[in-house]
Amino acid sequence: MGISKKVAIVDLSHCVACGVCLTVCPKGAVSIDRGCNSVVNEQLCVGCGKCEKHCPAGAITTKWRI
Repeated sequence: MGISKKVAIVDLSHCVACGVCLTVCPKGAVSIDRGCNSVVNEQLCVGCGKCEKHCPAGAITTKWRI
């Protein structure tokens, strides 16, 4: 299986590190960095958009990979 066409991106200025994205990510691609903000492992992310849909702060978007 190849790499996905999309990837989740976290806007650090809006992320509140609530952890919702961790619970909905089917691939475990999201973690919380030192309790401050979410970080997406781009190698694991499949760009499904579940984290974007569930983020209460609107801090996550999915973008086309470059």
